[in-house]
Amino acid sequence: MPRTTILTARPALQRLPTRPGRLVQSVLQRIIPFALNWQKLQIRPGNAAEQLARAFSAQQRGETTLLLAFRHPSARDPLVLADLFWNRVPQEAKQLGLPLPRRIELRYLYDRGIPIWAGPVIGWLLQRCGGIAIHRGRLDRPALKEARQVLSQGRHALVVAPEGATNNLSGEMAPLEPGVAQLAFWALEDLAKVDDQRQLIVLPIGIRYSWRQQNWTALDQRLSRLEEHLALNQEPAQTDPQPRQRLLQIGSVLLDALEQLERIPNEPDQSFAERLAAFRQHGLQRAERHFGLRASGTVQERCRRIEQAAWDRIYRDNLETLTPLGRSLADWEAREADLQLTRMRLVEHVSSVSGHYLEDKLEFDRCGELLLVVEDAIGWLQN
Repeated sequence: MPRTTILTARPALQRLPTRPGRLVQSVLQRIIPFALNWQKLQIRPGNAAEQLARAFSAQQRGETTLLLAFRHPSARDPLVLADLFWNRVPQEAKQLGLPLPRRIELRYLYDRGIPIWAGPVIGWLLQRCGGIAIHRGRLDRPALKEARQVLSQGRHALVVAPEGATNNLSGEMAPLEPGVAQLAFWALEDLAKVDDQRQLIVLPIGIRYSWRQQNWTALDQRLSRLEEHLALNQEPAQTDPQPRQRLLQIGSVLLDALEQLERIPNEPDQSFAERLAAFRQHGLQRAERHFGLRASGTVQERCRRIEQAAWDRIYRDNLETLTPLGRSLADWEAREADLQLTRMRLVEHVSSVSGHYLEDKLEFDRCGELLLVVEDAIGWLQN
């Protein structure tokens, strides 16, 4: 996500209602192919279109209620899924002779923070396409209640990302959050209460990105530009031709700079993975101490709590009632909270930069993904 700077406290975040609009969906449905071309994305649906066509046909016949859980490796996933659900699934259903009497309309959970950094237009589109905004860092009862009602009513499929956020890696899943399982249990409970005979179907949807051509020469050139940017110019005879080693060296230089920034001592015998883990812990612990949070749970859970604590200090209910001194102190507190939020975002950006992703399976796509992660992290820092 883009890096923004908060200088003053702001009014409290309002709940964004779900306001689906068929006209908006119709327009987007026609624009999506052009957007895919603009993003240079070529979709290969595999067996997903056929399986989903059968699932949506059964759902629209009143036989099932659908909970769709998708992998979330990239910010491009919503565009890919929109093309799948709105274009490819209806086409596949038509070819299979399966009845879809209604247009596919979805409900999906999305992070309340997306409109903050993506802008009000994206927020408006998310609402109009059936999105349910949820605060990830706290128990958002209204959002969970709405999602639960979607499943119990069964008219719309509910789409959720079990990982909770992007991890920028197609070949490795982030730890799963319990939301999908909890929603499924609630739905079964609600259906049983009213003796509803519909089946609850939970369908996983895998998304994997790959390059159309494995152009190692282009990858080498990108690595060279990044090495030059970081002043890693080496003599040709000393240059290791292996992309994995070059990526780890770039990551090590980046980590050196971050350790100096945070005054983290660098032990000579520490491996890159150990240094990265120490940096992650340092950043999260500093933010948690600032907000008085307890360090527990996964990295993702800790990041979500820090995010919510920062929002509580940036977006406030009582701004109008504050004295001039109180408002100045609120602005100060907002700036301090934003600093800790930035520290947490930095942990998120560099968490994917590790050697094991290439050790498990050295292939072009993984090298390319990790290169993009490093480039994005450096670009985010320099923003």
